[in-house]
Amino acid sequence: MKDMTEGRIVRPLLLFALPILLGIVFQRLYNLFDTMLVGRFIDQSALAAVGACGSVFIMFLSISNGFTNGFSIVIGQHYGAKDEDGLKKSIAGTYLFSFIISALLSVLGLVFINLILKLINVPQEIYSQAKNYLSILTAGIIFTVCYNMFSAVLRALGDSIIPLVFLIISVVLNIALDLFFIISLKWGVSGAALATVISQAVSGFLCFIFSMTKRPATRVKLSDFKIPPKIVHELLSQGSAMALMFTVVDIGSVVLSAGINSLGPNLIAGWTAGRKYLELLMIPGGAFASSAATFVSQNYGAKKIARIRRGIKYLILISWIWATFAFCIAWIFAYPLITSITGTKALPSIIIYGIKYLKVGVPFYYSLFVLVIIRSSLQGINQKKLPLVASGIELVVKICATAFLIPKFGFTAICYTEPVIWILGMLWVAPAFYLSLKKL
Repeated sequence: MKDMTEGRIVRPLLLFALPILLGIVFQRLYNLFDTMLVGRFIDQSALAAVGACGSVFIMFLSISNGFTNGFSIVIGQHYGAKDEDGLKKSIAGTYLFSFIISALLSVLGLVFINLILKLINVPQEIYSQAKNYLSILTAGIIFTVCYNMFSAVLRALGDSIIPLVFLIISVVLNIALDLFFIISLKWGVSGAALATVISQAVSGFLCFIFSMTKRPATRVKLSDFKIPPKIVHELLSQGSAMALMFTVVDIGSVVLSAGINSLGPNLIAGWTAGRKYLELLMIPGGAFASSAATFVSQNYGAKKIARIRRGIKYLILISWIWATFAFCIAWIFAYPLITSITGTKALPSIIIYGIKYLKVGVPFYYSLFVLVIIRSSLQGINQKKLPLVASGIELVVKICATAFLIPKFGFTAICYTEPVIWILGMLWVAPAFYLSLKKL
């Protein structure tokens, strides 16, 4: 466990962020590997099917992960305040509420899957594949939540290395199962989804065993589940606020995917290829945001406001260094990156769509990284409403783009929608955060 309320700032932050960064990289890589195998060893319609419903599953994950991340902020605050009893109660509440939420998501997702796919305009020619893929992932969401829950608890206590170890095991297993299910057994997109669920189940189980046997702080007694109303309120208010923030963002993504899906399978395939690498290159921003949440929540619990301000400045500066590097990668290697998913024999239009989407998005990482780091920091100082405004801005822009801009400007509108959102969100959260610190 790591106390981030004392000593130097930059080196501990980087050492804490690095395992998180590597963990997200591995998560994205095996998701990317799934997509590569689908695009290369099945066909372009399968690639389009995976892309067409991907935003829906991400929304389900974001709801559950929003809650677990919010719960971890409460854990971090009690840990920073050296409140042993509050720490145990908040960890017990995290376990209880995480499993309830994941079970509800699985049931509701499976019951309403046909309605969801129709609402996002999944083309009829890829409808069956999209439904199979999404059904398997939704049924297994509890395993993904299990891993993310234990990882969030360990990170709140300053341990970001152990979750990475088990994630690497999961990635290796996922790749092996992908090769077996897709290439050997030829199970198509269902094989890709099943490989993901099984590998997540293994990583979640390993994380559970380790937490219960090697980390006494994460073990709770039956009496710890008698959670005081104050801590229940802390957990649910932080969890629901972060889940709502993520959900509003992802509802916007689902709405935007309806506009994308209306433009046909070829464009969906190209957008899917570009999106995978856009997400891969933005990973450090997510790692820095997770680090900011832990750093800020612990120092907020210890009432060290000046230390919070310094730490966030360092994180933003480091994230901008990566943004510059990512820009160079995207613009120099766009073609080989996109064709690594689509294959060089794909229709030229598919490849062009992917390259354009990637090249347009990456230069706006500077504003995106400020947005995600500050947004997580606001949650860490119990400012739950301000990040929601940024998410609301994103939802409104995506609805407007889907309703008015995509029908008129087509793929160009898709490429520029999120960069505009990142700029507007940054212009809102940055002043709001520093004004909040002044009040503290």
